[in-house]
Amino acid sequence: MISVKANFMKMNNALRTPALALVFCVLSGPSLLGQITQDYLQFSQVGQFGSARMQSMANAFHALGSGVTSLHLNPAASAVNSDSKMALGLSFDQNQNLSNYNGQESSSEDDYFGFAHVGALLVAEQINQTNPWRKISFGFSMATLKNFDQSIFASGNTQTGLSHYFANQAQGTALGELQLGNGESLSSAYSYLGNELGRGAQLGLLAYQAYLIDPENEGGNNVNYLVATNDQRRQNTYMELGGAMRQFNLNIATQYGDHLFMGMNLNSHVLRYTRSTRIKEYAVSENSPLQNLTYNNFERTDGEGFSLQLGAIYAPGAHWRMSLSYDSPTWWQLNEESAESLSSSVLVDQGLDNYVMDPEVRNFYEPYRLRTPGQWNAGLAYVFGPQGLISASLSQKDYSSGAFNEDGSSFFNNANNTINQEYTQSMKLSLGGEYRFGPWRLRAGYWQEEQALKNTDLSDNFGMNYGIGFYGGGWAIDAAFVNTVTYAYSARYLLENRFSNELKSNSLIISLALDL
Repeated sequence: MISVKANFMKMNNALRTPALALVFCVLSGPSLLGQITQDYLQFSQVGQFGSARMQSMANAFHALGSGVTSLHLNPAASAVNSDSKMALGLSFDQNQNLSNYNGQESSSEDDYFGFAHVGALLVAEQINQTNPWRKISFGFSMATLKNFDQSIFASGNTQTGLSHYFANQAQGTALGELQLGNGESLSSAYSYLGNELGRGAQLGLLAYQAYLIDPENEGGNNVNYLVATNDQRRQNTYMELGGAMRQFNLNIATQYGDHLFMGMNLNSHVLRYTRSTRIKEYAVSENSPLQNLTYNNFERTDGEGFSLQLGAIYAPGAHWRMSLSYDSPTWWQLNEESAESLSSSVLVDQGLDNYVMDPEVRNFYEPYRLRTPGQWNAGLAYVFGPQGLISASLSQKDYSSGAFNEDGSSFFNNANNTINQEYTQSMKLSLGGEYRFGPWRLRAGYWQEEQALKNTDLSDNFGMNYGIGFYGGGWAIDAAFVNTVTYAYSARYLLENRFSNELKSNSLIISLALDL
């Protein structure tokens, strides 16, 4: 715990007994509501994933079914293979994030490395040739569906400083709760308020002690607060995102007759997501009472989920392939924790007084449930014998169909209403092709996905991929160069300070596959 001088603290005469544990539910508020619905979209969307071959063809693999990671797109895929296989792959990612905050553009760049996929499948053919059930296959595969790693920097002037966020959150909390009792530390008061009154009271405590907000009156029962300074601010926002969303599947599939393949996946999902935010705010006027402030916030979300997939591939002849598959919603159980600190510099006659409010307490929230939307997929492919193939996939996902805890709480009810009102269904089209000459393969692909927001001026997300492969008879090595562009809005704490960001990702995927 940091040591803070006593005259920095705004005191009252009461002394509270701090609670021993900090476990509380997320409480309602416009800013928290906006953030949790943004996280909903973050956890509902997946990126390009799978083997280098699959990604180089823009994941247009629903009707093809070749390879191990294609199980994640269509569970009937494993029965299409004639041999048992194993595969693994690595990814090397470079991100460039372009932000636009009230007309001012900023950029940031990062490099990342990670596991793309690993898995194996076992194929057993029917010995009795008169039995219409020709084949059965089993598979296990892990794929990184989405890598959250990126950094975001946005800078610009605003009339709505961060003090407004703290004032909004403090509303309804008695002034006496925001004052420290004799001998009471910031840490114990912060913990007590988290257990008894929730996030708004915690934020109000930090802001009141840092002189960001003032009460409407000095009575201990006051519950209304104003910003101490209401002038133009220069705001710099730094965000560092980390973690990944991974899917582990158990697959079973079969071939019936010469033309029909069917399969099912039972999927386990693992989510690890971190977000570190630092907002530095400066007064535009040199005479502003609040010259600067810095707010640091760390959030971590861990969770596990379950889903299932059903799929079929129909091959009417030697050339055509068509498919239909369904991805169920994913049912998540999520846990969150956070930590924060706030510092400020206030202009006084003698110069600047600096205040540092770091409770050194980690908040643990009660677990909650989330259901992210399911998806329908259709595929069509044409195989040009040994020379190559072209393939197309069309997917539909209704982002308005997801929901948080349906337990009757007003906060989650409001969040679900926001999801239903702001999001809509989205279509994604993927096109891919492969040309073969000898042991070499050349591939290319393109995909485009509509925005999930109902009313938005953001462009559709899209990507252009290409790749190369070498088949050595029983083994193959492939490389893919994946270029994606995605557009989104970010609003940390205040919707008035929302900024747009354009994420350009360039990835190199290296995969190795072996026939067993």
